[in-house]
Amino acid sequence: MSVGLGDVQAVRETVRMFLGLDFRYGGGHARAALAQFFEHTVMPLFEGSYSAEVGKELFAAAAEAAELLGWTAYDLGQHGLGQRYLIQSLRLAQAGNDRTLAARVMASLSHQANYLGHFQAAAQLARAAQEGARSTATPAVMAMFLAMEARALAGAGDARATSSVLREAELSFERSEPTNEPQWISYFDAAELAGEGAHCFRDLRIPLRTQEFVTRAIETTAPGYERTLAFVRLVHAASLVHQKSPEEAARLAIAVVSDAGPLKSARYIRYLRDLQTELAPFSTDTAVREFNSLVKQRYPAPSGSKG
Repeated sequence: MSVGLGDVQAVRETVRMFLGLDFRYGGGHARAALAQFFEHTVMPLFEGSYSAEVGKELFAAAAEAAELLGWTAYDLGQHGLGQRYLIQSLRLAQAGNDRTLAARVMASLSHQANYLGHFQAAAQLARAAQEGARSTATPAVMAMFLAMEARALAGAGDARATSSVLREAELSFERSEPTNEPQWISYFDAAELAGEGAHCFRDLRIPLRTQEFVTRAIETTAPGYERTLAFVRLVHAASLVHQKSPEEAARLAIAVVSDAGPLKSARYIRYLRDLQTELAPFSTDTAVREFNSLVKQRYPAPSGSKG
């Protein structure tokens, strides 16, 4: 079997299609189909014959597919599986000698580590991504790596360092030119960067800064990023709790759940559970009771777990 650039392009276009579904409906929507595509269509291409140029592109396309598989598993709460796919993606990127793509995968591993509360490891992975792609990363790509470091620093409670690194990320992003950036970083736009800032200041419990970034993120989020928008709106709700406005927070969260539709994401559900924890001292408030009832109805806790 002869493999050409057309085969690689077909892989990339299919991965982009799955990426769009992931952003819109969550990792649980089409992960099984993506896994089948990766196993039965992508990996068999390596058994064919191809030129050095095609081989480099094939390794990169396969790495992108494996990375998305890692993200979809992570989004479903299957963290061991997600990490295995991300490590496979890293190895494919390294085999194709693509330093920027390898660094991107390390940033994805940083994101997962931060989510799991491994803040030191998350910061180290983000810094490794920056160092690994120092000579190859474009401004938007470097901004994303810096944002991952800022998230880790915020998780660890270091407000000063968070603000400094987040500012570096903003300055790097301001230097970016969309036409000079790789296609895969197109998702990391001004709204995405603002969302990362909102998460940072939510974790630091600095609500006015959180709302500043939330407003920027919501105003600029493009259609098709339903999961991202749900995350940012729930970060906003958390910041309202931090300002002692639980009724307003609960009303906003009710609207988020109502708008979420068929979103299949364990991360999204964790945002809801975390907000419920923040609202626990106000459990007798009418809106808080309505929110808790809606979450219980829409997302019942697994049998044997605390509801």
